[in-house]
Amino acid sequence: MSNNQTDIETVALLGLGLMGGSLAAGIRGSGAPIRIQAYARREATRREGMEKGYADAVHDHPAEAVAGADLVVCCLPVCAIPGVVKDCLPGLSGDATLTDVGSTKVQLQAQLEALLAGGEVYVGSHPMCGSEKTGLAAVDPGLYAEACVVVVPPRQEAAGPHLERVRALWTLLGAEVLELDAVTHDRLVARTSHLPHLVAAALVAAVSEDGVSDELRALCGKGFRDTTRIAAGSPEMWGDIVSSNREHIRGELVGMQRQLQHMVDLMDDDEMETLASYLDQTAGMRKVLRE
Repeated sequence: MSNNQTDIETVALLGLGLMGGSLAAGIRGSGAPIRIQAYARREATRREGMEKGYADAVHDHPAEAVAGADLVVCCLPVCAIPGVVKDCLPGLSGDATLTDVGSTKVQLQAQLEALLAGGEVYVGSHPMCGSEKTGLAAVDPGLYAEACVVVVPPRQEAAGPHLERVRALWTLLGAEVLELDAVTHDRLVARTSHLPHLVAAALVAAVSEDGVSDELRALCGKGFRDTTRIAAGSPEMWGDIVSSNREHIRGELVGMQRQLQHMVDLMDDDEMETLASYLDQTAGMRKVLRE
């Protein structure tokens, strides 16, 4: 590392979709003199990334993309990251820092710590932002500005400089950094992020259970669109999230079942005043959660 241990001279981005492209655009917009190297599987993505100036070089092999990089950011579905990192090993610098933008951490931390046998260190990151849209067409240079980014400190001793390097990246982009251990992170995001997505998907399934008529479509107004927007997210990405955090997510779904059953019971018992009180309490709690 350089004498200033938070200095970042070269960033390698593994993946140039919404998250990777927005990260590149944010670095460019910051004015920081950081070289950006990227890996993209599709030729069309590599070409578009260069044409739009998101990278100084785009490669078709991960090991080429990470060569000489201080910081490597994995912008891929969670379950795809270990395989791509394994492909990176021949090109990684001995003191490189690896991070990611994935939504789960326990499984990934264990897998990457087992892969990194040299001086490289993995520091998990999870930006609490994104979109149901995908690809470079959806890139937002300000995606990470004012977002909360969870950073998971590495478990290795003397890995503080790597943690500071990752913190420096998100601070550069205007994000607010929150440090959590991997277990706490996965438990909390199962409730605040993963549960809402699956509930949105279930709502779409329930509304369309008997088919989709013109009348039904006409009555799916703003409330339906707002509540189900996130259900349009990448099935591949969300399949990985559920697979890698299934225990916590299952517990949250069971909790959601209890809440729905409670409302059904109140209606069955004609407890309309109690139901109104329940709705009043949840409306107030939403304000607390979003303040």
